[in-house]
Amino acid sequence: MLGVVGFWSIPLGDGSCFAQVAPLASDSQFELSDSVTIDEADSQVAAEFERAKAYLADRQWNEAVATLRRVMEQSGERLWPVTPRRFITARDYGNLLLAGLPPPALAVYRAQIDPIAERWYRQGVAARDAALLRKIAREAPASRWGDDALLALGEMALDRGNAAMARAWWERILPVEVPDGAAGAWLAFPDTDLEPAAVRARLVLASILEGSRRRAAEELVQFERLHPRARGWFGGREVDYAEALRDLLAQSANRPSQPRDGDWPTFAGAPSRTRVAPGRVDPGGVAWRFALDDSSGAAKPGPTVSLAPSMADVWSPAGPALHPARVGPLVLACDARRVWALKLSSGEPAWGNSAVVFDEGRKPVAGSVAGWAGTFGRPQYTMTARDGRLYVRLGEPWTGQPRYARARADESYLVSIDLASEGRLVWKVLPESGAWTFEGAPVCDGPNVYVAMRRGDIRPQAHVACYDARTGRPRWRRFICAAETPGQNLFPEISHNLLTLGEETLYFNTNLGAVAALSTDQGQVQWISLYPRRRRIDLGNLAAHWGRSLNPCLYHRGLVVAAPCDSRRIFGLDALTGQILWQTGSQVEDVVHLLGVAGEQLVACGRRVYWIGLNRENQGAIRHVWPQGDGLRLQGRGVLADGLVYIPADDRVYVLDQDSGELKDVIELAARGVEGGNLLVVDRRLLVATDRELVVLGPAATRPNPPARQAPQMTMVPLKNGKKQSRLLTEGMTWGFRPRL
Repeated sequence: MLGVVGFWSIPLGDGSCFAQVAPLASDSQFELSDSVTIDEADSQVAAEFERAKAYLADRQWNEAVATLRRVMEQSGERLWPVTPRRFITARDYGNLLLAGLPPPALAVYRAQIDPIAERWYRQGVAARDAALLRKIAREAPASRWGDDALLALGEMALDRGNAAMARAWWERILPVEVPDGAAGAWLAFPDTDLEPAAVRARLVLASILEGSRRRAAEELVQFERLHPRARGWFGGREVDYAEALRDLLAQSANRPSQPRDGDWPTFAGAPSRTRVAPGRVDPGGVAWRFALDDSSGAAKPGPTVSLAPSMADVWSPAGPALHPARVGPLVLACDARRVWALKLSSGEPAWGNSAVVFDEGRKPVAGSVAGWAGTFGRPQYTMTARDGRLYVRLGEPWTGQPRYARARADESYLVSIDLASEGRLVWKVLPESGAWTFEGAPVCDGPNVYVAMRRGDIRPQAHVACYDARTGRPRWRRFICAAETPGQNLFPEISHNLLTLGEETLYFNTNLGAVAALSTDQGQVQWISLYPRRRRIDLGNLAAHWGRSLNPCLYHRGLVVAAPCDSRRIFGLDALTGQILWQTGSQVEDVVHLLGVAGEQLVACGRRVYWIGLNRENQGAIRHVWPQGDGLRLQGRGVLADGLVYIPADDRVYVLDQDSGELKDVIELAARGVEGGNLLVVDRRLLVATDRELVVLGPAATRPNPPARQAPQMTMVPLKNGKKQSRLLTEGMTWGFRPRL
């Protein structure tokens, strides 16, 4: 039941106020709809797939193949359910069916597609053009050249030092065994003529090189069982695969870990949203502090009257909203209208007399103050740096406005700032209309920046957009889903959804009942998985999980972890397929931050800190909890650094062991005249970001970073038949795999 129970008064920048009667829920309890709208294929596509299956049952191979190819060409981007809650594109579903064709039908398909795939493959290998090879993997994976393309893509990824991406391609070469009666839901090559031992040896090698020694040991045991006497090329000579891999695994135990630079260029330290900072903190005294001058909104809010509760952070209504970045010698921060650049060594302005390198030149709307009554959510300010550019989302924080009244509708926008040119503005991008808003800061892979967008409607829509990183020109935009939100179009909402980037794929926790994966190439949706939403809402007693106001997916070695704000649980999904592999119980509903992966455990925090297992035998299980008694009063986002977890409270920072959860130390903040805030570890010093200031604790002088370790180098050498093999050069050892061709 709805009724007019109050009004709000919004002070504008010129001193005037905008007042509007607002219909609010007289009963603060209601239920969200469980319906999530996606771009699902219609009944015509379903009829086409059924027709193809009927042709297959009648052994009409030509008609079956023609029908599948037609529906894939005409409706390939529409989504098709492989389970009731997991969707892939109709093109990928068609490829699944093609990969599972009986040999006579597969021969018919290959007679049509192989000439095209062969041309793409030969051109791709000759020019080292990964785009052409990915075209085979996307559009013709069941062709005779599909496994060769996957092999070459893995080689190229390893050549770039990206062992995890190499693994992702190579895993698709060998078919996955599907239980009797179960439908195939993972696209793999159906009948490779490559030597299985060579492919599996590659997978073990990839695990060793990416530092996953435990997984490598498990894979090596399986390899020895399947291929006990398999031989291949190693160090320019033919050797026993298992013996060579055992030696390499043993050597990796004594190899020093790869040095990490101290940069923290985006939220959570990396586009994958998981990073462990190098070095432990030597807190000492206050090295420097910098006042941000009313950074989170300037003018104080005027009189407001509203019976809706404040939807700010569950534990700290005035909690810190600034999430700074560190790039080389710089510390960077932003709010809704300004960007600061400071010297890490001293806290002085990076260039000139002012630390403000961008200011939109107008006063902000007072309603953007964190904790503004009547708003669901609270502002967050993030940024991303890449290749000397800084990408920031600016403008007012609202992403949803009530249909009965709109606060000042200043548009959100993106800016690109050149750090090499002392903060020169490179480009500024606005949404195409007032119905669109940018969510949080973009993520960048070099050529492109990608950003989550929201389109206002009765059921808000989640989209992903891509812009040219150099010019800011739009490249593509994809609709993901739409669903009801707690705002119910009755009061303003603030969201700050961030994308996650891992292995050329974008992962998106929409907080609208869906997690999605998109390719960075043209934004094709790879999968969408729906999770059970928490439908019951009590605005008078808001559940703790709604405090997850900044909760992008976390990507780690083929695993996607999501902690949606509309669920009490945390989910682990397979990055390739979107299948939910595990989920926690509801006891973690207070979790608001996924801090990252330490060893084989996920570290998450809220009123308590949780260690969640990621190994096969304990995945999703809670291993440790701290504290055991009363929960802590969290005051910002913590950080992982060199074997330790730093958790900020009101007046102190708790230091915990990353593996065991044991309390190791307490850094008192009040004694240093510092409040709790979002934390960064920078050159063995602790940076604390509140909404009023940036404070660095520790020695005043910086310490040089160790040089970055050079990635393994590899060359492609021709074989007699014109195909390619790889030679991985790492620490004086040469690997060469010669598949059976």
